[in-house]
Amino acid sequence: MHKAVPWSLALLSALLVGMITVILSFPFLRMDAPSGAHVAVVEGWIDQAYLPKVKELITAGGYDTIYITGTPRNFSYTMRIGDTVIVELKRPAKGAFVVNTCGALHAGLLVWSDAGPLLADSVFGPCKERYATIDPPATRLLFTPTHGGRPDPRWELAFILYARINGINLHALQRSVRIHRSSGAVGTGTPSFADATADALIDLGIPASRIKPLPTVLSGDSRTWANAQRFAAEAHEHGIIRVDVISFGIHARRSRLAYSKACGDKVIVGVRGIEDPELEHGRWWHSLNGWRKVIRELIGVPASYLVEPVR
Repeated sequence: MHKAVPWSLALLSALLVGMITVILSFPFLRMDAPSGAHVAVVEGWIDQAYLPKVKELITAGGYDTIYITGTPRNFSYTMRIGDTVIVELKRPAKGAFVVNTCGALHAGLLVWSDAGPLLADSVFGPCKERYATIDPPATRLLFTPTHGGRPDPRWELAFILYARINGINLHALQRSVRIHRSSGAVGTGTPSFADATADALIDLGIPASRIKPLPTVLSGDSRTWANAQRFAAEAHEHGIIRVDVISFGIHARRSRLAYSKACGDKVIVGVRGIEDPELEHGRWWHSLNGWRKVIRELIGVPASYLVEPVR
């Protein structure tokens, strides 16, 4: 008669098998497989600290056209004295307004709606939320910094971390965002990660004529799948048959899978991966964050097979 295996030993064995599986999955998740395409699509959520590496890949790959995908980003802007951020809303909105801000000594933030001043407060110190009620409904909001002295025009006085109406990101409600600078220049805002990354790559020297932002509305829980669907529609419309996805770290395999599923059999999808310093090959398992990232991506790969491609 066989003795029953102690539950503690069975649990330890299962844990060891799981750890070995995760460790062996790391080379599987790391990918760099270019397709020879002249078109690239950059995942706009890549941290801007790594965009010089993205530029290197774009330059080395000789891509003629660079699409940049990205879901809405927080309403986040830095302002100097004399700057004004103007938001035109898609439709009139009223209700609970919150803006999370911080800033320099003696600095404040003034917010206006169609009906006049909505909020005025000091922003000195750590970022925190300020509240107001929008009523009557507003179609436009203006944000401008104030200062109690004579600030240098180069000083960054106020930083907006986010702004929301009834809990909804202001960038998801906007029709347009314009930034009027104290210099007299007028620029567009960056409502999505696609817009922000496009601006950053242009600043790094990539010609604007080669960059095409593709702002994406997040539907469901996966921004990768939402971005992939957005690009797939563009690829089908313009007859793109080969593309390289520029992704970050071990997310590269899941990105390639998502874009391949979204685009279907008519588009060959390659992938270029930006190395994640936190996941240095052979050392990632030394940190808890390394384990967390690898396990999350390993779980995400099978889930990517459950989505349906664009027809």
